[in-house]
Amino acid sequence: MKIKIQKGYVLVVSESLVRFVGRIGTGSTEAKGLAFFPFIFVRSEEFVVPWVIDHELIHHRQEIETLFIGVLLISSIEFWHARLFLKKNTMQSYLYTAAEQEAYLNMRNPDYLSERKLGALFHYVVTKRDFILTGPGEITFLD
Repeated sequence: MKIKIQKGYVLVVSESLVRFVGRIGTGSTEAKGLAFFPFIFVRSEEFVVPWVIDHELIHHRQEIETLFIGVLLISSIEFWHARLFLKKNTMQSYLYTAAEQEAYLNMRNPDYLSERKLGALFHYVVTKRDFILTGPGEITFLD
């Protein structure tokens, strides 16, 4: 495990931790990173790239503006709605959550956090788009 203090966050490189939490959250061990303010956890040094860090920093902003519990509550409700009522699989349900939709759709825009409006997460709660991951950091919309 490596720990580096960066500007605005603490970077932790730990393959076992990211794989373990990924398995719990999505049923997959393929997670590249995860965020829990002020920490960003990545699976390996290979994933310390701008789009992964930006994705996790978007989650930091969501956590802060919803006082941490809000984003967990919203994501849980959306995830279980997708699983139980929309009959999506675990990964599709994970990608259906507003937090992930906002992060995936904006992680390639380096200016997103400086331009992001307060409460932007709630826009993604009401404007769902189905998509799949087609490669590292790449998404394809289904609608």
